Amino acid sequence: MPGAVAVIAAFALAGGSNGSPPTPEETVAYFVHGLEQGATPKYGQQADEPLKQVSRSPAVFTSTGPNEVGDKTETLRFIVTRLDDCTYKAEQQFEEDGDIYYRLTYELRLGGVTALSFDNPPEAISLKGLVKTCTTDTEGSCDLTRELETIGPFFGEPGQAEQALAYFHEKLCPLKP
Repeated sequence: MPGAVAVIAAFALAGGSNGSPPTPEETVAYFVHGLEQGATPKYGQQADEPLKQVSRSPAVFTSTGPNEVGDKTETLRFIVTRLDDCTYKAEQQFEEDGDIYYRLTYELRLGGVTALSFDNPPEAISLKGLVKTCTTDTEGSCDLTRELETIGPFFGEPGQAEQALAYFHEKLCPLKP
C-alpha cells in the first residue's frame, strides 16, 4: 500500500492551511463522491459552478448558481459526517432560494469496501463491500433493491479515489474481512 504522504498528495485533498492531512470526512467525501474544492458538479439541473468547501468536519461542499430558468438561486450541498471510524452519513440536497426541495441521506458502512469501480465517464461509483441504508425527503429516491453498492454522483478522478480508499483503510478504518 502506498505511504500516507504519497496518498495525501495523490488525491489532492486540501487539508488544513498548515498542510495537515485530510479529515476522515474529507477522505470519504473524495472516494465516495469525488468532492473537493473547485470540482465542477455535473448533476441534475444545477448550474455547473465549482464546488466550494465550507467545512472540513463535517465535510461540507456547495455549488450555487442560477436555476435552469434563471429566476432563482439553486444550491447543491453535500455533507459527509463521521458516525464512527468506519461509518459515515452522506447527504445530498438541493435548495432553491434557501428552501430544501430534495434531500437524500445514506448511512455508509465502509469497513468492508475492498474496491471501487466507475461507469464511463465516471458519473457513478460502485463500492464493492459497501453496506448502506437510505433515508430521503423525496419519494422514490431510496431504492435499495437495485444497485446496492452504487452511489452517485461522482465528480473526481478514479485513480485518486482508489488512493483515497487505500489511505482510508491504512490510517482511519482497517479493512474488515
